[in-house]
Amino acid sequence: MKDALKELQDSIHVLDNFDPKAYEQAEPPLVSLYLPIHRDQREEPRRDEWDGIELKDLKEEAERTLREKFPNEKDWAGIDERLEYLMAHPDLPLWQNAREGVALLVSNTDVYAFNLDFPVNPCVVVGAAYYTKPLLRNFQYGAHYYLLALGADRFGWIKGDQHSVKRMALPPEVKSSFSELFANSDETEANERKHEEGALDFITLEGHMSPYHDFQSRKNVAKEEAEKFFRSVNKAVDDHLVRDDATPIILVTLPEHVAAFRKVSTLQHLLPTAIEKDPASLTGEQLRDDAMAIMEADRQTKLQKVLDEFAYDLSKGKATDDYNDLAMALVERKVAALLVEEGKGIPGTFDPQTGDVFFDADPNPTDDKVLDPASPDLVDAFSQAALAQGAHVYVLPAAQMPSAKGVAALYRY
Repeated sequence: MKDALKELQDSIHVLDNFDPKAYEQAEPPLVSLYLPIHRDQREEPRRDEWDGIELKDLKEEAERTLREKFPNEKDWAGIDERLEYLMAHPDLPLWQNAREGVALLVSNTDVYAFNLDFPVNPCVVVGAAYYTKPLLRNFQYGAHYYLLALGADRFGWIKGDQHSVKRMALPPEVKSSFSELFANSDETEANERKHEEGALDFITLEGHMSPYHDFQSRKNVAKEEAEKFFRSVNKAVDDHLVRDDATPIILVTLPEHVAAFRKVSTLQHLLPTAIEKDPASLTGEQLRDDAMAIMEADRQTKLQKVLDEFAYDLSKGKATDDYNDLAMALVERKVAALLVEEGKGIPGTFDPQTGDVFFDADPNPTDDKVLDPASPDLVDAFSQAALAQGAHVYVLPAAQMPSAKGVAALYRY
């Protein structure tokens, strides 16, 4: 019994990033459940009573649809077991950390849960594929980032999103201070102060002087040794902290260090705009606000470039708003960016192996909470396929869309 409970607990995965590859092989039937969270300030670190009532209603809707489509309850016993567990445990970290909404993608073997940064309409979909379109808005480019908090002889590594920033512990092989990296430095003061607390436990120290620089000026020595340290920081981040991680990186450092670090940097996802302030002078809230301003400006710049290119590329055959052409481009894995109209649904789906598109002329939803499981959404299918091949997906209001068809795409080549 204990092993069965542990297995059930381990089957619930709370994810930060949307990666279709994690669950694209899930065996149907599949349940997609979206739950709005009613209160930001919960009196206790557990699920709110109103949210529990809403979850119970959605669970019952899911079971009713499953029972209609799969009369043999053994075919969805694992789904029922996992929904029951989520209902019975209002103190799970998933509920404690809930923000504006929660998405639950449930199969007979796993639950993939996401905390959402925006309110969602209560919704249940039962079908052969997960319904993920409401997730797209939450995981557009700009939701997550790293901050490289850099001083002349010490650095910190911080992870952030729209809500908070958190200083990350460095692996043992990564040294955060100049004195740990270079034995011949006069770092007595730095060593004595390395455990002092600054903003996010970060402290910037200055004024080190090596005995091996003869009669060079202090200014030249500081510049030379800072560059040596910056090269080491760049290598440590590249080799140990990001590797294949495509999360954007924002440099946080004094203005005089920005050009020097960029000169030696090989970090592929370092954003062109930095927070040009002393990291030790900033609170977590200030870091978050400055970072999100940069992320949003960068997203808007990239989006505007895509929109500007669409009309020209469309005339050259390098973009499309045709459903059949888009399906084939996804089969050929050549979609670089997909534009999706917010709230737009197209009943239907496509075959990711052949590119054949199938439309459903009679969606016939049962009620406003349940989408017809026999009528998958073509926009959702396109979006999942695009994300699986590394394309950027932008969810836009109708007024910003370059086409009235609900979807549009730019090709890689």
